[in-house]
Amino acid sequence: MESTRFFSLSRFILLMHNDILLNYKKYLLTIAGAFILGYIFLLLQMPMRDISPDFNAQQYVSIFTLCLFGLGAFIGMSFPAFNSKADTITYLLMPSSAFEKFMSQFLIRIVAGTVLFFLIFWIDAHLARATALFALRKFEHAPQIASFEFAIIYRSIYMNNNILMMFGTIFMLVSTGVYIFSARIFFKKMPVVKIVISIVSLVFITAMFMILLSHIFYPETIGMRLTIPEHKVVTNHSNVEIWLCSLFYWSWLFFLPLGYFKLKEKQL
Repeated sequence: MESTRFFSLSRFILLMHNDILLNYKKYLLTIAGAFILGYIFLLLQMPMRDISPDFNAQQYVSIFTLCLFGLGAFIGMSFPAFNSKADTITYLLMPSSAFEKFMSQFLIRIVAGTVLFFLIFWIDAHLARATALFALRKFEHAPQIASFEFAIIYRSIYMNNNILMMFGTIFMLVSTGVYIFSARIFFKKMPVVKIVISIVSLVFITAMFMILLSHIFYPETIGMRLTIPEHKVVTNHSNVEIWLCSLFYWSWLFFLPLGYFKLKEKQL
C-alpha cells in the first residue's frame, strides 16, 4: 500500500498523458523553434562565398556548446504549472505522488529533451551543410565544409587520452542539467533568469571560499589569486583533476534528491 502511494505505473502513465495533452502545442512549437533556429544559426556560420574560409569539424563543437544553452533553457522551464499560483495549486492537488510528478518532468525535460536536442542538431547540421554546398556549387574554388558526426564531439572532450577528464566533462554537463532542473522548483516567476543568477552566484561564492582557504593555508597568497599546489596522485592524474572530477561525478546525486524533497515539501 505504501509503495502504491509512492509510485503507481498506471497513475504515472495517466500523469504523463495528461501533461502531453495539456502542453503538446508548446512542445511542438519548442521543437519547431529549436529546429529552425538551429538550422539558421548553423547556416550563418558556414561559408556561402568563394572568399570565405573553410568550415572545419572543430567549429561544430563550438556551435554545439552554444546550443546547449538552449537545452538548458528548456530544462529550466520544467514544471510550467509553477508559473502561476492558481496552476500551482491545481498541479499539486492532482492525484499523483511527488515522485511521479518529479519523474514525469525529469523524463520529459531531461531525457526526452536531450534525445531530441541531439537529433535536431544532427539534422540541422546536415541540412545546413547541404544548403551551404548548394549555394557554393557555382564557384570553381569553393571552400570546404566538413561533415558533422558526433565522433567530433567525442574527440573534442577526449583530451590527450585523459579518460578521467572526459567523463568529468560529461558529468559536468549532467550535473549542470540536473541542477537547473532541480533549482527550477525553488523559483516561481522568471525561473531561467533566476537559475542563471544562482549559478553565477554559486561559482562566485565557491571561488571566494577557495581564495579564502588559500590565504589561510598558504599565507604567501597575494590578493585574489588562488593557490592550489598541484602534484601527481596517480599516473597522468593530478590532485586538482581528481578533485574537480569528483565534484562533477557526484554533485548530481545531491541535486536530484534536493529537487525531489523540495517538490514533496510543496505538495505537503
